[in-house]
Amino acid sequence: MMTKYSMHYDQHQDQWSVELQGRKYSLHCGESFELYIGRKSIPCRLELANKWYVIMGDVNLDLRESDQYMIKL
Repeated sequence: MMTKYSMHYDQHQDQWSVELQGRKYSLHCGESFELYIGRKSIPCRLELANKWYVIMGDVNLDLRESDQYMIKL
């Protein structure tokens, strides 16, 4: 069973991360997870170009560094 986590941006490491069992885990390009949009989770993949973004099927969505996102790993 997958668990929900809050994904946030770490400015010092220039990466998105989640906290797993009390330890910070940095996410990397190509990692897959489900991103919650409202109550619905959508499979996506994390990528980096000029900015971090996720790919959901044929849609790219830029991530806002000041926001936190709920994801399912």
